[in-house]
Amino acid sequence: MHSSKHTELDNFLAKLVDDSITDEELTSLEKILDGNRSAQRRYFHYLDLHMDLQERVAHAKIHSKVKHGLSKWKVAGIAAMFCLWIGSSYFAVTGGSGSSPSSFARITGMDGLIEWSEEEGSIINDLSVGDFLSEGTIEGLTSNSWVEIELNDGSKAVISGISKLNYYQDQGSKVLHLSQGYMSVDAKAQPEDKPMRVMSPGARAEVLGTQFNVVASPQSTRYTVNEGLVRVKRMNDGSVQEVSANHYVVAKLETQDEFKSILLKDYSEQWKSEFPRDVRRGHLYQSGKVTGTIPAPKALTKYSPLAQSAMVPYRLRTKPCIWFEKGRKPELHFSVNIGVSATSSLPVRINENAKFKIRGRIDTNMFGVDDSNFFIVGFTSNRVHGGFAGKYITKEKVELSPKDNNDHFEIEIPVREFLKVEKGEFKDSLVRVSSAGLELLDLWFVTYQNIGLEIFDAEIILKDE
Repeated sequence: MHSSKHTELDNFLAKLVDDSITDEELTSLEKILDGNRSAQRRYFHYLDLHMDLQERVAHAKIHSKVKHGLSKWKVAGIAAMFCLWIGSSYFAVTGGSGSSPSSFARITGMDGLIEWSEEEGSIINDLSVGDFLSEGTIEGLTSNSWVEIELNDGSKAVISGISKLNYYQDQGSKVLHLSQGYMSVDAKAQPEDKPMRVMSPGARAEVLGTQFNVVASPQSTRYTVNEGLVRVKRMNDGSVQEVSANHYVVAKLETQDEFKSILLKDYSEQWKSEFPRDVRRGHLYQSGKVTGTIPAPKALTKYSPLAQSAMVPYRLRTKPCIWFEKGRKPELHFSVNIGVSATSSLPVRINENAKFKIRGRIDTNMFGVDDSNFFIVGFTSNRVHGGFAGKYITKEKVELSPKDNNDHFEIEIPVREFLKVEKGEFKDSLVRVSSAGLELLDLWFVTYQNIGLEIFDAEIILKDE
């Protein structure tokens, strides 16, 4: 790396371990790390050095353990090129067992990388179960993130995957604004003149007390009601539908399609990815030259899924993400996320005898790659007539043949191989619980080294095919 790049990278890393890095700076850091072997090595060296310094200082009892909200302190040394900041969180969150007068919600469950911010700009990314939060925005920043919050009236909302939820109170009504991702809501009875309001791309809803799920993408929103009644308004033309239990409605941003509540009786047990439609996270690019040189097919593939699959060889490559977890050093992960039920014409239900078929590539020229490569495959699920059901994961090993210059792979993973992630107070555990009958929300892949993982396509097929 050029010396100026070293300076920029070191500044970002200093802010990272100091908990003072902004969203924009974090995005810039991830861009620097993306595909840059030298920067990745420097990142790992920096974090190892930082943790070593922390342990030395703690062992020497140079400082006492700081608590949430106390002022930062600074340690210098070990390497002249680095100025390491070590300190406590700087954000406005009420700890302990009691809530503050301004608290609007409380975290009752979570996993993965979660970030919360308030209107004044305070940010926290080492949240814990039990934290009380004021009005603000909570986000899931990685494919396997999820968080459950309980509002001050007992209503609960769960977001999962890469999701963003702004929540606040307006003239006595609770407002949930889901700009992207997945949300499950169990709303307590609301005053008739002050219903809960739910906002999402292309739609607005009013809720008096019900259980429902929302899937929001930039192009549309789907509301699925499991209990009670939800009144949904499509914003592009003002059409209104009352969605009752076991029904759903889809509101699209740019369409004049019929807008009506549909009985939730049909599910699909098979599915195949379509890029770019299903992309939730990752670098999407075209590996062929067909659409790059012929304008007409390029325009066609923008609108036709059939043309997309037949003419455009899309690939989805892992994207770097900095993973924060309380009590541990930040970790660099690489991931992609593929939407399933969010973009499929029908919700996708998991069949116990089904299996995932995945085609992809691992770049054997990337840093840290040998002839045996591991990555995590996971999916997020909802109960068909309820809310968030959990995450399921498995670990896959791909054998490559460097001698044959073959870096492609095709694997099949039975649904039964996936284990459910149970979140513990101190340590997570994997348990063998069947996912059969659950609704599949999304599929994701995570690596802990930048092995250049690319996904060509993924599908769910029945075992006997």
